[in-house]
Amino acid sequence: MNDLTTQINSQFRKLTNLAKSKILLTIFYTVGAVVAFTPLNQLLLPFTPFLLFSSFVILLSFEEKKNLVFAIWLLFTYCSSFFIEWHGVHFGVLFGDYIYLNNLGFKIDGVPFLIPINWIILAIAGVELSKTTLKKLPLFFQVILSSFIVVMLDVLIEIVCEPLGFWQWDNGMPPFKNYFSWWFFMCIFIYLKLKFLDSKNPLSIYLFILFFGYFFFQVIASLL
Repeated sequence: MNDLTTQINSQFRKLTNLAKSKILLTIFYTVGAVVAFTPLNQLLLPFTPFLLFSSFVILLSFEEKKNLVFAIWLLFTYCSSFFIEWHGVHFGVLFGDYIYLNNLGFKIDGVPFLIPINWIILAIAGVELSKTTLKKLPLFFQVILSSFIVVMLDVLIEIVCEPLGFWQWDNGMPPFKNYFSWWFFMCIFIYLKLKFLDSKNPLSIYLFILFFGYFFFQVIASLL
């Protein structure tokens, strides 16, 4: 048994930091997806802020160019998305009428501190989609399509947002303008990073797939 453990540790140390991070994140999100089918789901959901922030920190460590331009984009995206969410919560114009629940952690005037981080994670994934899968297209279409793909995650989350304790809509489900506003602002964030920062992030698409898989299984579990 000790020999087997030693061999596993030896092989793990040979892996790249990217591979190690993918394995670690896969374990976390797989556990969450499996637990979705058990009564333990509600016990783990309050740890969502920890998982989201940890994913964000790991993602940032793989950003190719962590320079002043990236820092400015990061700050702009965080502050802008926080204000967008604040306006949405208090006025209902952009997304519809909704309130945030408790499983996304500490809130500032009704908006979870970590929600802008979710915007940033998805924007970085959208940029990487533009640079890889959509790279043969003109910039305009890269931005439109990558933002559309990213917003598909929100479509999935909306199905289970209330039972997961994330947010709640006054009418049960969001209006179309929620998705349009998400897409519109995501276009802006993705465009700015594509236009002014030539930087790659090899973890971003993988993390987006993990997000998508996790919420897909949450949706399936909610329907059983």
